Amino acid sequence: MTCPKSDRIAAFITDFDLEDAPAELIDLAEIAFVDTIGVMLAGSREPAAGIVWDMVAADGSAPAAGVVGRALKTSPQNAALANGTATQALDFDLSFTSGQSAAALVPGLLPLAQTLNSRPMDLIASYIVGCEVCARVVRSFPGLSSEAGWHGAGVAGVITAAAGYAKLTGVPSGQIASVIGISASMASGLGENFGTMVKPLHAGLAARSGITAVSLGARGFTASATAIEGKQGFLASYARGLHWDAAPFDDLGERFNLLDPGYKIKPFACGGLLHTAIEAALHLRDQAQPRLDRIESIAIGATQHAANRVIDAYPWSEDSSRFSLKYLIPYALIHGAPGIDAFSDDAIDDDAVRALSHCVTAAVDDEFANVSVSGLSPSRVTIIFDNGDRLEHVVRIASGSKETPMSEAAIKRKFHACATRAVSESAASDLYDTLRNLRYQNDLRDLWPLLTIDE
Repeated sequence: MTCPKSDRIAAFITDFDLEDAPAELIDLAEIAFVDTIGVMLAGSREPAAGIVWDMVAADGSAPAAGVVGRALKTSPQNAALANGTATQALDFDLSFTSGQSAAALVPGLLPLAQTLNSRPMDLIASYIVGCEVCARVVRSFPGLSSEAGWHGAGVAGVITAAAGYAKLTGVPSGQIASVIGISASMASGLGENFGTMVKPLHAGLAARSGITAVSLGARGFTASATAIEGKQGFLASYARGLHWDAAPFDDLGERFNLLDPGYKIKPFACGGLLHTAIEAALHLRDQAQPRLDRIESIAIGATQHAANRVIDAYPWSEDSSRFSLKYLIPYALIHGAPGIDAFSDDAIDDDAVRALSHCVTAAVDDEFANVSVSGLSPSRVTIIFDNGDRLEHVVRIASGSKETPMSEAAIKRKFHACATRAVSESAASDLYDTLRNLRYQNDLRDLWPLLTIDE
């Protein structure tokens, strides 16, 4: 008889030991905490995160855990909800497998670790476990985002979160299958809500639901052991006729997808599928700049997945600007790489960028029409001038990926640019040093004050 996938997950969670894992995993986990907490701090200042925090504060839950970037404490579930929303509020958090499917991990691990007085290495191990389960969910249903239209952070993310949280909280092996089954019924997240505040909310809901699943399952709440692969289970229901195959769960613990294909650290605070187009435009910028007023057309050739995610209009809000090639490409040609400040009302209200936006069109490129590999989104940018001159460049793999990694110095610069939107320069430096040396900390007591601020 075939072993249910939830039982396979339970065995992996119970048996995983950092002592037996490749040493590189610890470094990758530390960097992931650095990047995620940096963007979480920056995101905590965003309107979407502020609205969620207002709701959480009004709830009046017992003050057990801190919320990153805030002063008051709340329940672990509410802290996870607020942290998760802040993590994706800028769309600047790292991508793993299908988009930011692991986005809910750190937001919920932090409040749980604080309430449990967990050790740093337990936090690292739990992050790795969650990522590996995440990769199996996505590999089992590679069209989850590109074909089915789901948002990985909410759909795969809740199972991911539940697995990582089960490791940290020490849920008994016999009850982990129920934790996974509960989480599978809590998955949610529509791609149609990209470009609105709901997109970051997906990560917050996944983080909160992951804690709920762990809390219920650990108390004896039951669920189907075949909730992943059953006839009416997660994969069959969310795929709805698309290809899926649960076999990837069978190599849990035998290979590590956190090592290969690894994750991508974002250099731009916008939709990751659009990064290769931005980089292609930046490559052409010096040649195009002297005659921007003579551009007749800017054609973006993309994958079907990227074309589906693009907002084919000039942005009307900060959130929509993160998914508008009509904004991102003109901005890159005129001003250079879009930093955090590129996504503001003042930046959007730029007459030169708006004028050039009318030249931009996006379509599926013939060369990339059949590209459906998760995480791969090549782009072609073609600029044609009024005299027929033509500039063209293709970027196949975005910066920050395993193949084109971000340097340690660049990671640190990004962290400081993000963290200092919420904390002082000195606090940001202390926090970076603490997170980047997480494995060497005796405990996490010095971390918590660095994550909260006086408001």
